[in-house]
Amino acid sequence: MSNLFSMVTLKSSLNYTYHAIDSFFKNTKLNEDDEFLLIDNDGCELEKFYNNKKIQIIKNKFPLSFAGNANQSIDRALEKKKDLIFLNNDILFTKDWVQPINLNSKSISIPANNQIFPYVSDCGSLKIKPVMNLKDFNNGYELLNEIVKKHKEKYKLLTKAQSLLMGFFCFKIPYHIMIEVGHFDDEFIHGGEDVDYRIRCAKKDYEVDFILDSYLIHFYGKSSWDGVETEDEIKKRNKKYTEAFLKKWGQDMTQIFIIRKNFNNILHKRKLDDVFKQGNFRELIKGLLK
Repeated sequence: MSNLFSMVTLKSSLNYTYHAIDSFFKNTKLNEDDEFLLIDNDGCELEKFYNNKKIQIIKNKFPLSFAGNANQSIDRALEKKKDLIFLNNDILFTKDWVQPINLNSKSISIPANNQIFPYVSDCGSLKIKPVMNLKDFNNGYELLNEIVKKHKEKYKLLTKAQSLLMGFFCFKIPYHIMIEVGHFDDEFIHGGEDVDYRIRCAKKDYEVDFILDSYLIHFYGKSSWDGVETEDEIKKRNKKYTEAFLKKWGQDMTQIFIIRKNFNNILHKRKLDDVFKQGNFRELIKGLLK
């Protein structure tokens, strides 16, 4: 099945968008019917893309949340009967990253990234850290290619993994999962919406998987809060989405998947210790929902 790629750009991180789109089209083998949608969330300067026939630009009338932008992308993908690959704009794409993602149609796919696998190049000139910026990267594309090549040698095609925290910075939702699970819950404002969607997938017996032989750099937070929000604003936003999650999913689920600490007593009480240790998060979620 063909893909609808959808990226959201903001004025505060427009420079990251330029790098993301450049690396995307250099390193992504597109199918004939694939589409690329660029969503202008808050009045960005996108003149350089107007004549690019590969890019369709949508200008939001007013800024939307992550969930709002994901949902209009879902609507478009459903209309076109395509899988959705939703992209943050603070990403660098690497050679053939999409091939393993295309091969997986049974679950939601998230590429591996520097938050999971930080690296240092052999010469030590490039450090791929969990949190970094474009200055840290310093146009180190050749060194990045060498790192990614060695990373791919470690993992067989379609090697999958899961963890407690699985941020939806870049993810593919197959068409049939979109039909069953539906849209993101827009009650969550820039936080918790991806965890909520993961829970709803588990209820339908679908997994959310890291695809380890696909590797991207995610600069982390540049598409949302980093450099945009004050510390006080971040705290208020965190409090708001945590309260919304608590109301919807209860104390135990919130403690484990949002607060993510001091939850061993919950696992023991629910007899889910072994399920957690085995990394079987779909069954962990289903056990918590009982």
